Amino acid sequence: MSGDSGTWLTLPYDRRVLVVVRTITTLNRLLDVLTLFENDHRVQVVFTVDEARPAILGAGVPALLEQLKMPVVSWDQAVQLPFELVIAASENDDLHLLKAPVVLLSHGVGFQKYYPGTTVVAGMDPDRLIRDGRVVAELIAVSRQDEIEQIHRVSPAAADHARVVGDPCLDRLLASRHLRPTYRRALDAADRTLVTIASTWGPASLLGAHPDLPLRVVSELPVDEFAVCLVTHPGITAAHGSWQLDTWLAEARRAGLRVIPPESGWQTAIIAADCVLTDTGSVGTYAAALARPSLLADGHPETILAGSPAAVLADQTARLDLSADIAPQIRTAIGSRSPYGAEADHPAAEVIGRIVDVPEQSAVLLRRAFYELLSLPEPGTQAEFALHPPYAASGSAGTAFVIGATVSGATTTIVRLPTSTTERQLDQQHIAAAATGASLRQLSGASIIFTDLHTPSTFLSWAKSILACWPDAELAAARGHGRCLVHTRDGASYALTADDPMLDPLLTATLVLLGRTGAEEFVIVGDRRIRVTTETV
Repeated sequence: MSGDSGTWLTLPYDRRVLVVVRTITTLNRLLDVLTLFENDHRVQVVFTVDEARPAILGAGVPALLEQLKMPVVSWDQAVQLPFELVIAASENDDLHLLKAPVVLLSHGVGFQKYYPGTTVVAGMDPDRLIRDGRVVAELIAVSRQDEIEQIHRVSPAAADHARVVGDPCLDRLLASRHLRPTYRRALDAADRTLVTIASTWGPASLLGAHPDLPLRVVSELPVDEFAVCLVTHPGITAAHGSWQLDTWLAEARRAGLRVIPPESGWQTAIIAADCVLTDTGSVGTYAAALARPSLLADGHPETILAGSPAAVLADQTARLDLSADIAPQIRTAIGSRSPYGAEADHPAAEVIGRIVDVPEQSAVLLRRAFYELLSLPEPGTQAEFALHPPYAASGSAGTAFVIGATVSGATTTIVRLPTSTTERQLDQQHIAAAATGASLRQLSGASIIFTDLHTPSTFLSWAKSILACWPDAELAAARGHGRCLVHTRDGASYALTADDPMLDPLLTATLVLLGRTGAEEFVIVGDRRIRVTTETV
């Protein structure tokens, strides 16, 4: 974006705001508050990143700015051009060089961590808050009064510029809560228990301490009862690369893990969750504020500031016992605390009180501060944050399952788990593998080979060719149009329909494998009892 393009403008603006982006984490925070400028034609927002002095975990920022189609000026242009306001979420850029009043936001839950290897609190580096004898920021936005006291201890002059404005990230999460059913559908968890795994960065994080935990979780949880997604701190991919993280998670993804990209979508995965497996990162604190039942999968890192919200929650949150089965622990966590309720003594109210003094007021307070510094009257509309859009995480619904079945009278209880290297001991154990997508090993050992049904008229020819190709398979099955078509090696064909439209029809193929092809059968999946009708075709 040119620094002097007034002649070519379509919408002449009155004020120009510069947004300084240091990492993807800071950009996430900045995007929350920038929604306060929506629909105001008087304000042009432009972005910059100091590529000559990048953050240690700053990889990916220029590419993301381009992907989001944001107007960008170079850092050299930014320090030369006049602006009316600068907004940043890190004190580590040379903000003192910019020619406009600076608003400095937090890029986490308050001030709760030390910079690695130091005793300097992140966000409160006195050598960065004051440059050349003056306070860099016109406004240091904080969430609580005691944070001003924290700043005062390291820089009394900077504390004079601090003001309690609340927590925009938390308020936007709270404002989007009513979209929880929509978020759950987007994450393919409308009828399943959603477990969100959230990891910050560093060796003491969930992934740093337990890199195999996502695979273990998705492998131990029945696929018809649970959905699992993973939220990672942008610092992980900044240090290792997105390709490398995907490679490390390859088996877990094939088993059904949905991976949320660090630049967007984590908020909806937390709102939608029934249980969060987390560490002491900010996402875990926000999950607690939303009253999401949580289990802590790491200890108490040395970088956590004593008395901070993260430290308090680390002391109070139940630990995930890695020596025990995970599913019962998740069920216990969910059962011990309801994620709903609005009473004053609801657990979330206590957590929110640790994070912020003025909950759900940051949109009003921040917009007022922005427009005061811009010397513009505020828009006549109510100040509020845009709601988080639904995010549909990419990932496989599972290409192979190990299945167990227990028959009791007229009812068959069926459990499906992803195939993995974990040994299983299930009743009537067998494997169902996708004709396309499953591995050679999975297909070679499968009793059921399946596909998605697109044209019913071609099913029989497809089934015969599949059984000819895989001589150890007993059934070929195709799911679609609310039913499952099954063809057996002895030439019989069936159409099975469940009275629960949310059930994966493929599950009913197990009834045929067990010889339970009566006109009406009942299956139990989790806590659901489902009627299945069978027709010979």
